[in-house]
Amino acid sequence: MGINRTTTAAVVALFALLTAAISLPASANVRTSPWDSIQSWETATVQRIVDGDTMSVTDDVTGATSRIRFIGINAPEIDGKDHGGQCGGWQAKATLEGLAPIGTKVRLASLDPASKGKADRPQRTVLAWNPISTEYDQDLAWAMAERGWGHWFTVANEAAMSSLYREVIKSAQQRKVGIWNPNLCGEIEQPDANILLRINRSAGAVIDEWVSVRNLSDTPVDLSGWRIRDTGNAAGYTFPGGSVLNAGDYRTIRTGVGAPGGSDGRTLFLNKKSLVYQNPGSGPYLVGDAAYLLDQYGNYRFTREYPCLNGCDLDALEGSVVLSELSLGKKKGKTRAATQYVRLFNNGSTVQCLDGYRIETGDTVIRFDPGTCLAPGASWTLRGGIGKNTTTDRFLSRTIPMLWSNGSLKLISDREQVMAARIW
Repeated sequence: MGINRTTTAAVVALFALLTAAISLPASANVRTSPWDSIQSWETATVQRIVDGDTMSVTDDVTGATSRIRFIGINAPEIDGKDHGGQCGGWQAKATLEGLAPIGTKVRLASLDPASKGKADRPQRTVLAWNPISTEYDQDLAWAMAERGWGHWFTVANEAAMSSLYREVIKSAQQRKVGIWNPNLCGEIEQPDANILLRINRSAGAVIDEWVSVRNLSDTPVDLSGWRIRDTGNAAGYTFPGGSVLNAGDYRTIRTGVGAPGGSDGRTLFLNKKSLVYQNPGSGPYLVGDAAYLLDQYGNYRFTREYPCLNGCDLDALEGSVVLSELSLGKKKGKTRAATQYVRLFNNGSTVQCLDGYRIETGDTVIRFDPGTCLAPGASWTLRGGIGKNTTTDRFLSRTIPMLWSNGSLKLISDREQVMAARIW
């Protein structure tokens, strides 16, 4: 069937936006066009569609055949020799076969000609030939994302188009098409379930990386057979039978190694030795990740993507949890460090939890433990001195001040949103 011409107009219009500034997190250095640093342009012919994000092509110059992995999306898997398929996998493959039949001419673009993914597949932005414009302007990953057959998937050294893919995937999620259709894999179960996901990234220890799963419903939710996964499907966890989460309760899934239950009875482990969720960083292009919760049939039910872009959902903490008080301490040195504190206050009408959030001041970063919650009218205090940690006070046992005479402090969400800030 080839490229849909209605979609063609949308894609061409989208490419017209490439010269405009793209909204990125405040730390990012924005380029004017994602094509500025393209280092590789290859022309090829499609030989076979492997799945929804991979195709086999023959280079028109060298005659070499390569299996090309799309940049920007991760489509559901089909059945393989060493793994089972995922719901939507065959539909995604069929869609790509329709968009780029055998014999289609394509152009392969990349920032790094040596860029490769799993199984040494070259990673490329794949542009199909458009007979109307007589240009290679049909971005196949974009077309798949528009139809709902791809997660947002970023690779730090190949993220030139990531902002555009993120926007079109957001549109597909809102329209509930493709994998974002909550009934794609079977009739939706427990339709009243309301689950909040939070992601705590780690810059060091694997055990410090985790996802919290909190039941915001008024009734218990049975998570038996439900599955947590990341964008790249690098690691996943399937809840065993009997995993009933009571109203207001939560579970923490840590990436590292440990025994189920942990010290608090709420901790589960992926038993991985390397980090899963990538850091957004401060580079010129948008980089991020997500956690997804799928029901036992494979329907995507709840999503947590980061970083947050303009127009993302309002965070529940925004305007509710405030930096109510801050003390720079008394005297100097250790005494000053021990007497410094920062106080948060919940001036909202509902309980607010800080799982995955962090406080940043200077080079100091303090992350909130799972289960740190503030009732309406309650406060939580971060203290520099020595003491016993409680549900309302956390002690850092510092000998060097965390707050200096001039500085700033921010409360930041797991989606990189600044929830509250103070400058002095």
